[in-house]
Amino acid sequence: MRAEVGDRLVVESPKADTHRRTGVVTRVRGAEGSPPYQVHWNGTEPGHEALVHPGPDAHIERQPGPRPGGEGADAMQTMKRWNVDVLVAEESEGDAARTWAEVGLVADDGTALRGHGMARKHPTDLDVPEIGEELAVSRALSDLSRQLRQVAAEDINDNTGTPWRPI
Repeated sequence: MRAEVGDRLVVESPKADTHRRTGVVTRVRGAEGSPPYQVHWNGTEPGHEALVHPGPDAHIERQPGPRPGGEGADAMQTMKRWNVDVLVAEESEGDAARTWAEVGLVADDGTALRGHGMARKHPTDLDVPEIGEELAVSRALSDLSRQLRQVAAEDINDNTGTPWRPI
């Protein structure tokens, strides 16, 4: 692991019910960018920093722009943000319910994709709407993912003349 001042240190959460932790590297204590790092954790008071020896659940996210001097100084970094809109609707009839989800992605080049998913509540299931929402949204995201892979496959074929075959 190598970092420079200004890079972000991200520590992934080992548990699904807790969030990952992010901070900014304010000082590199090791040789040639290696740990330990002085880190200001997001959400803490200014000036409050910790000395961190990152574990295997941590990674570095580079600051945008060219690296000062040395390796990668000529490199260019591009960053894009893609937003996915999620719409969830539920319809009930007696003890049964259906939850529908639609997710949409519009890329900078105008490519628009929509994924759809649905979940059903059986009349004997407990009434926990979050479960239906989670299932419907995950299925819609899966559908969107499949479509995005297809667009990528077509782009690979168009640009290389070689059909893409997933492993």
